[in-house]
Amino acid sequence: DDGITAQLRLEEFECYMGLDALESSAKIFDFKDTSLSKPGRLDVRLTTAGVDEVDKPSASSCTMAPVGLFALSMTVGLEAAVTLSKLVDNSVEPAFAVPFAVYGFWVGGFLQLLVGIFEATRNNIYGATAFTAFGCFWLANGLQFILTTYLNVPEVPELREKTPWGTLIKDAYITLFILVLFYQTLRMNRVGQLIIGWIAVWLVMTICAGWSDGFTWAKIISAIFLSMVSFYGFTAELTNEIRHKEVMCM
Repeated sequence: DDGITAQLRLEEFECYMGLDALESSAKIFDFKDTSLSKPGRLDVRLTTAGVDEVDKPSASSCTMAPVGLFALSMTVGLEAAVTLSKLVDNSVEPAFAVPFAVYGFWVGGFLQLLVGIFEATRNNIYGATAFTAFGCFWLANGLQFILTTYLNVPEVPELREKTPWGTLIKDAYITLFILVLFYQTLRMNRVGQLIIGWIAVWLVMTICAGWSDGFTWAKIISAIFLSMVSFYGFTAELTNEIRHKEVMCM
């Protein structure tokens, strides 16, 4: 006997208990709500027998995915409003493009990039890949809106015209990126699949909108639906994380 004993952490009491004591107390660990995307956790330690010490709560980093989903929901919804203002006069004030440029840069871009970096520290490669990429995409979009809205750049009229083929090339790469993400979600939750899949639909509508107002309407409708699903994902993810169980279906 080397005086070493194994202990399990009891989160409800914020302390560790030896395996013998757990067995005699008939303590049950319930893992029925765990899944591949939300694994259960057992905190085990080896310690010297007879040592009586007060344990501080274990410091585990929280997930930032809910705020990333909210940023996606808000930015796509605002973008739909700006697109609607170009199709229907007096539907949304043209001046709305001014705050959208700032929100697109900071909320859609910087905030999602920040979430992606934070998820990387949690070893969440999927969240880190998705949010850092989406953040950079929206940083680029937001910067373009800021330049055209606030600084009137570029000043050459030819450079401010629509570029359907340029949009096709740019968004084709992003769509391929989305499809790779969608393949990964097949092992995750249904809400994640729906969000990523609908982003791909929205991008296809964005590509086609350069040639037809009908596709522009389809882009607006798909953006509104994407915004709603993303907001549900934000609400469900935040609620389930706070309650430490699946209260809202994912």
